[in-house]
Amino acid sequence: MTRPDAGNLGAMTVLPLPTTADLRARRLIAQLLAPSAAHPRPNDLNGVASYLTAIQAQNAAAGRDGLALRLGIAPGAVTPADLAEAQVVRSWSQRGTHHLLAARDVRWITLLCSPRVQRASQKRRGRLGLTDTDVDRCRDALLAAAGTPVTRTGAYALFRSIGVDPDDGRGPHMLRHFGGEGDLIQGTPIGGEETFLLHDVAVADPVDLTGPDALREIAVRYFRSRGPATVHDLAWWTGLTMTDAKQATALATATGTVVPAESTDGRTLYLADWQVDVTDEELADAVSPDRPPLCLPAFDEYLMAYTDRSDVMTPEVAKEVGPTRNGLAFPCSVHAGTVTGRR
Repeated sequence: MTRPDAGNLGAMTVLPLPTTADLRARRLIAQLLAPSAAHPRPNDLNGVASYLTAIQAQNAAAGRDGLALRLGIAPGAVTPADLAEAQVVRSWSQRGTHHLLAARDVRWITLLCSPRVQRASQKRRGRLGLTDTDVDRCRDALLAAAGTPVTRTGAYALFRSIGVDPDDGRGPHMLRHFGGEGDLIQGTPIGGEETFLLHDVAVADPVDLTGPDALREIAVRYFRSRGPATVHDLAWWTGLTMTDAKQATALATATGTVVPAESTDGRTLYLADWQVDVTDEELADAVSPDRPPLCLPAFDEYLMAYTDRSDVMTPEVAKEVGPTRNGLAFPCSVHAGTVTGRR
């Protein structure tokens, strides 16, 4: 492939994706699931978390195993204490669900990606028997206490102490909502129980990006670590509107670090500029039937980072692996870039 001219974007060559196998191979390489000299693998937890930007961790252990897999270490080897040492935190950064992120990235990504979820959350309060005043009082009380880690049990006790019952879903709803505001993150578990901590206590040097700068950065990071992918995939993964996702993609492409590609079915996808240096041999090796199957944890980004998963699994396998209608996804096996079933 010929490297596109980043200084002449109007005449930029659209890279071809001649086969679905080529798309799968490039995604495996981008997601650090197959090697390429064009893009050396980060060698520590913070490096992998920063590169991937956010890795779904609705199941906390599965999220840690997703990081471990990309470091080439055994499932279960990464502990919550390891994450704390590496400055990787679990928080509600997008889509109203937990992700693992480098601590420096939590606030700007949360503030960029969470507004739609936050608005929907606010509309649910009445159905849960919560008033805006209840939520405000609980927020004030929790933020006042969270200079040191507060367990989930402790947070619920705090809500009860000011007359707000956390039962029947009210406690989880408020904790998730507060996390989406960017001031609260999860700390290291205590006795196996989740804890909550002020962002400004836990993060000494947060990245500060807003507006077009934040849109550009999230798209650059997404396409460089997940591409080839579409604008719709970016909108799904971030929770942005399609309008914002299109703007973010245009801004990312203008940097020259993200380039367009065209699939055989006519879709326009985007991927990293370094992908043009991936060799044919590396692509063939990534999806070789001779490679051992990959064992992916539940909710792995190889599935969850895309709204259309038909490139990597059949509808029959999707019914088995998920995501299901209630949002569950199961550990699965991948052979030659194709999801073969639940494991």
